[in-house]
Amino acid sequence: FQPASMSAAQLAAVSFLAGSACPDGGFPQTFGDASCTSAVDTTAVAVQALAAAGDGAAAKAGIRWLVGVQRVDGSFVDVASGEPNANSTGLAGQALRTAGSTAAAGRAAAYLRSLQSGCTAPAGRRGAIAFDRKGFDATIAPRATAQALLGLSGPGLLTLDGTGAEPAGPALACA
Repeated sequence: FQPASMSAAQLAAVSFLAGSACPDGGFPQTFGDASCTSAVDTTAVAVQALAAAGDGAAAKAGIRWLVGVQRVDGSFVDVASGEPNANSTGLAGQALRTAGSTAAAGRAAAYLRSLQSGCTAPAGRRGAIAFDRKGFDATIAPRATAQALLGLSGPGLLTLDGTGAEPAGPALACA
């Protein structure tokens, strides 16, 4: 592929990224390692970048890998912790949705909603998303919630912007 609107540097970056794919179609957390171990987080971001750049083949291979590693409960496992978590699931869910894999994206969203604090939680915690099923940890909840929201909202990285943003998030309607 050679999109006419790309500079030589952009084409080189796309070529490097596509060429960094592991044999299974996923992308490694660390580029240039002798062994290529695919990582959910890296693959989720790489496939969106490659799709935006016009390299559909590499993006589709990465999506196939993501669908293949999704757990039955809809979650995804992070390379570092080896455990399912909101961060990896949020990133993967966003990539799946933008690629049109709506069933897999829906399973990821259901897992994320299962980690969300509801009306029985203390008022200041309502709506926040726990990192994993081990329980709510206020020190890591802001990052977990931010990445989980990507898997629960509509736009992908290419179209995500502040258009229509409200100064405050919606309030959870609790009785």
